[in-house]
Amino acid sequence: MKWGHKVKRLTGSVVVIICLIVINGCSGDAGNEIFKISDGDPVVLTHDLEYGMEEELKGVLEYDNETKCLYIKSTIKDDLNDSNVPIWPKGTTSYSENDLHGVNIPDHGIFLEGDTVEGGGGGVDVSNLESDCLEEGITFAITSIK
Repeated sequence: MKWGHKVKRLTGSVVVIICLIVINGCSGDAGNEIFKISDGDPVVLTHDLEYGMEEELKGVLEYDNETKCLYIKSTIKDDLNDSNVPIWPKGTTSYSENDLHGVNIPDHGIFLEGDTVEGGGGGVDVSNLESDCLEEGITFAITSIK
């Protein structure tokens, strides 16, 4: 009787381990499909989110020469997040013109450093990504642009 109990216990443990492996494998792949990082200049982080977030975004697009990263410095009065790391909509590409760096956003046009960016979105967890751009500011997935 004791031997049968040990077999059931071992079988249950094996099933739990297999489930954890499957869950971790699936969750890791999903994160990589939603967020991407380009190698261009500037570095462009994009998302493929299918839902809208409504936090207001208004700020000036800035470029860091050292990291080749774009940031949005908030112009919203009393904004607790004064520096946002923009995660642009899918299809956004890096763009440069007259020594100014920025992005070309499908259906919205070109935004260069010094331009005001207005829209909406929200904070997202991109802890599965590695980029120097993620070290300054709060990540902000832009889901609408005015």
